[in-house]
Amino acid sequence: MNAGHWRGWVVATAIFVLGVAVGAAGMTWVGIRRIRHALAAPANAYGAADRTAARIGANLTDALALTPEQSARMQASLDRAAVRMKGVRVRAALQARVELRAALDEIAQELPPEKRADFRRLVARRYERLGLMPPEADGP
Repeated sequence: MNAGHWRGWVVATAIFVLGVAVGAAGMTWVGIRRIRHALAAPANAYGAADRTAARIGANLTDALALTPEQSARMQASLDRAAVRMKGVRVRAALQARVELRAALDEIAQELPPEKRADFRRLVARRYERLGLMPPEADGP
């Protein structure tokens, strides 16, 4: 093969690798932003549970050819379920925070005293990257 042929493969490979890297970085950025938003959203904010309830309601109304009255009753039930699901999310997030705090405290106790401050700083930096308050600053 000649040198031009190899250069073409090298350029194509470089473009592919660069595309994968940019795609991965973009997905990571979007994922972190979505996690931050989900964790910071209050329970009464319009969110995924509400969108899902609306989508299910529209699909069932079309698929079952429901009357407007039937559709309204079904949508009310779906909306109540969405509110309960958001409550589950809030309680799960609180329980996860409590469990994570206990795990971090346990790890800190295992470390020598001179390394605990460094450990707490590392943990605080990771929390800040997600837009959260570090465990020392938030309540249980």
